[in-house]
Amino acid sequence: MERDELGLSEADYKEILELLPTMERLPDFSSPKDDSHPAEPILSNEELEARQRRREVARLLTGAYGRPIPHEHEALAKQLLELSKPYLATELRAVLPKLRDELVLRKLSPVGGRVDAEEKRQPLPSHDPAMADWTLYQVWEHQLARDRADTSSRGGQANHGGTLEERERRARVMTVLTQHKPVCKLSKQDWQAAYDAARKVKAGATASIAPSPTALNEILTDDPGQMTGHERVSALIASMKQIQNHARFIDLTSVRVDDLIIKPVQRRENERSRDGVPFSPDEVEAIFSGFIYQGPLPKDRTKAYPFWFWIPLVAYFTGARTNEIAQLDTADIREVGGHPCFDFCADDPKVPEAKRIKTGEARQVPIHPRLIELGFLAYVDSQRRAKQKKLFGDGLTYLRPRNNDTEHNKEGWAKSAGKFFNEKPKGYLVSIGVHVPHDGKSLYSFRHTLETNLCNVKRDGKELDQSIIDAIVGHAPETIAGKHYDEGPTIEQMLSALRLLPIPEAIQKLISYQVNFIERTGETLTKSIESHRRKHIRLAQHH
Repeated sequence: MERDELGLSEADYKEILELLPTMERLPDFSSPKDDSHPAEPILSNEELEARQRRREVARLLTGAYGRPIPHEHEALAKQLLELSKPYLATELRAVLPKLRDELVLRKLSPVGGRVDAEEKRQPLPSHDPAMADWTLYQVWEHQLARDRADTSSRGGQANHGGTLEERERRARVMTVLTQHKPVCKLSKQDWQAAYDAARKVKAGATASIAPSPTALNEILTDDPGQMTGHERVSALIASMKQIQNHARFIDLTSVRVDDLIIKPVQRRENERSRDGVPFSPDEVEAIFSGFIYQGPLPKDRTKAYPFWFWIPLVAYFTGARTNEIAQLDTADIREVGGHPCFDFCADDPKVPEAKRIKTGEARQVPIHPRLIELGFLAYVDSQRRAKQKKLFGDGLTYLRPRNNDTEHNKEGWAKSAGKFFNEKPKGYLVSIGVHVPHDGKSLYSFRHTLETNLCNVKRDGKELDQSIIDAIVGHAPETIAGKHYDEGPTIEQMLSALRLLPIPEAIQKLISYQVNFIERTGETLTKSIESHRRKHIRLAQHH
């Protein structure tokens, strides 16, 4: 039973071991013991663990349990046993292959024993002396500058995900996680500790670098309720990997990402992560009274695009996610039951620039009458006549997913829209005083605004079932009945609910897209659209 040929799993062996006390009470039908051979000595717990560890090393080096380690691999076996001491015996099957690869690829010196001069010479990075004191923040700055200078790749560091402001914040956080040490002095253990600590970063923690560096313990917490959400942690770890790879590229470290044990971040749900921040009525009035909707464009705005005008309005009257709106095709505006509707639907993930829906289920939401009055359907027709596939493609570009994971691409079309509306210092919401960094406000807040407005309608005594609100914003049903038996509210029921939304005074004052945007922006709008379409021909509708 020492061999894998039996096909038994670890669970099988565990069950057998649990049965051993029972088996010992059964009659012994084995061959009579030969008194000429001394009894096998009883081993201590330490000796048993040492034997188990050596068995795992032997399995790695020979391919099966029970085979002796070849003499030429004995030195490697000793190194593996020494380096794997910090790990439990039960972890060795996963850990040992990585340690073996590290030893073979880097030709690490054996632990203990004599080594010749050639083996002692470790292949150390030969970095630029000017980079000797660089922390991860300087490495991030170097990567950013290099991306901006590289005109051969489109999008620069935008392809790394997140606004520039958010990426800069991650660079400060990862610098604190590595305790402000120069990158060239970070050991493998330092890198591992930084990745482990990243999972415990406090939500909204302030991370400062020189001259007033934040201490590591100031940004960490053991309280799950105070920890940063799993999506932000995953983004932070992804950024750390990119910066570590860049540090390796410029010879500041020889530690590879694959040398470390970085487990996937587990999904976290708590009250804080579920809460959203809606816009107040005054903030909504400010949004629809800003330079997009009235007055001259600021002098520093040399471009103008249709999505400026339409996306906030569509968000207010649908509560849809930013990416769901930004990714709409002209074909996604269609009649359902005699009512013009938004068809929020996903593409096959393998399709180039694929649309995606968070819940995975398409939904149709009626178009609010106020949008139609403002000329929304006329705008849709103009995009179709221009053979444009994307409804708001003028001015927006698609951000490819990290690791080519198109099925879970959260960025998509939303990133460039979010940059215009949310990013400091020129983002629209920032410039009109509605949003400051880390206040929870963004274009996404329209989603929470719609839910709040419709819940207020219920609180005012008007009949409105929660399932109708959930169907409009695209919340997945939580009950078995909702998931499998309820076909959901009708288009007429959703339209009746949307008619209950309060229409802000600023939106009431708008005349039309033609009057309030096209005529105001004039030649700037025309030139911006023409220039964008020349650069992004792929957005055109092909027949």
